[in-house]
Amino acid sequence: MSRKVAYRFDALQALPTALAFAPRETIDRQMRAAEALMEAVDATREYPIDFALFRITGFRPRDPSDRTALGRELVHDLGALVLDLSLRLKLDGKERVGGALSPDAAAREFDVSSKTMQRLREDGLCVHWVEFDGVPRVGMYRESLTRFVARHADRVAAATRFRRFSGEESRVLLVAAQTLIDAGHSLNSAALVLAKQHGRSHEGVRLLLMRHFGRTLSAEAKRVERVSRFAERAWRLGIDVTKIARRIGRSESLVRSVVDQRRLARLRAMPLQFVELSTFELYGADATILAPASVCTGLDAKIPDDDVMTFLHATRARRRTRAFGRELAMRRAEQEARGAAMHLLIRRAKQALQACGRRPLRTALDAIETDLRWAALLRRALLSSALTIASVRVDQFFAGEPEQLRIDELRALLKALAERLVQVVTTYDPSRQDFESVAALEADFVLAHFDTQRSRRAASKHALVDGTTMESLLDASAPWHREVDRLWRKREACARLPEDQRALLCLRYGWGGTMPHALTEIASTLRTSIAIATRKLYDAESALRRA
Repeated sequence: MSRKVAYRFDALQALPTALAFAPRETIDRQMRAAEALMEAVDATREYPIDFALFRITGFRPRDPSDRTALGRELVHDLGALVLDLSLRLKLDGKERVGGALSPDAAAREFDVSSKTMQRLREDGLCVHWVEFDGVPRVGMYRESLTRFVARHADRVAAATRFRRFSGEESRVLLVAAQTLIDAGHSLNSAALVLAKQHGRSHEGVRLLLMRHFGRTLSAEAKRVERVSRFAERAWRLGIDVTKIARRIGRSESLVRSVVDQRRLARLRAMPLQFVELSTFELYGADATILAPASVCTGLDAKIPDDDVMTFLHATRARRRTRAFGRELAMRRAEQEARGAAMHLLIRRAKQALQACGRRPLRTALDAIETDLRWAALLRRALLSSALTIASVRVDQFFAGEPEQLRIDELRALLKALAERLVQVVTTYDPSRQDFESVAALEADFVLAHFDTQRSRRAASKHALVDGTTMESLLDASAPWHREVDRLWRKREACARLPEDQRALLCLRYGWGGTMPHALTEIASTLRTSIAIATRKLYDAESALRRA
């Protein structure tokens, strides 16, 4: 199954969720209404979002909005809506006259390439999820294809007239391209010039030059990669995009686009592991699972990282607090809520990453990183609870005096416990497991294997060489944490900033123990635009780097 198409307007994205329990007839009626609206929309005009919702559902929104959408963007979201609704209907292609065709079959019928069929989809060609031989695939009804061809006859005719370059034409283009490249043109700019001169497509000429000038392309690709890496590195160091663009001689929009693409590639390379719970597919699961107070607050867990004795004293002090002495059922409910929310956030971020196209929206990337920040804080809080539970087992195992061990043996024991508990937190299933019981059982397992003098000596020797710290173990449990929170190690210096900047950074990254917020939420809280909120956040981050 191909990647899910990302929406551009929240109002249209919410429609499939609102139809979660609607009968098949209602879903089919609204899907057909969206198809009819796609055919009626002019790509160059602007349309109110409320108008589109009324045409699809037949109802006017309770809270009217004055937001408008360009026709091309509206067609994009209507196509995504038709795809979502058709997947629920489980269509087999026999519902309409003429049946359904796969994109490859339609391309062969019109004698065009599959890439051309993809471009026609961007122009408003309506497609559905259709079961071909029992397997759901993207397809198009023949009647929809016929109507599209009638509306865009010139566009389709131009695509069908396309032919490959002849031998003589290729030779002429390559000779001219060599002259332009020797004069200082890049492959892309030479292709653009030749395409205008010979009346051919820019992409076709560029591909021809790429096939012929392989070495030139490799050198060009290396240069582009070097510049892109420099731009991303400078951005991560907090340098203003305007200065980066001026330094590399490119526009600000290009620098932002390059940085966003590399951010997306880094996030997709992260191993995002989560447990799939049955409640995730229920209606309103996101709002329900992320609503408890234990999920949104109390996430400022302190894990001592400098000294073993400090850790033991800190965990003992925490066990004596009133919060830890509450009823077991209340603690269990908090742990279950945090575990479910952690897995839901990772799952949501992973699905959003799969839905991102080649040029991701900056707001979509920001929402993904916010979810991963939140998940990392929840995982840190669960790890802190697990370590506290393990410290109880350590005190019981050594009759209340674990300090009788040598300091290197204590360090090795703590490392072994933390490594085991990281796995417990990562694979914790709140629907099947009791968190405290699993953590205590794993701690007992580690202590049993650590009891002999030989194992203590070997473990302590390994720990001294390894030098593993608590922070490194947390990074192993949430490898994306430093990727989405680049200022994590500087958070303690936040206290030296002015009150407004300190509050903004805590709101953004969740350093005050509360959930982190996306840029759209921060802009709404400050009652300003996203651009102004971004500038204020940049100033606060710059001040923190200098603090």
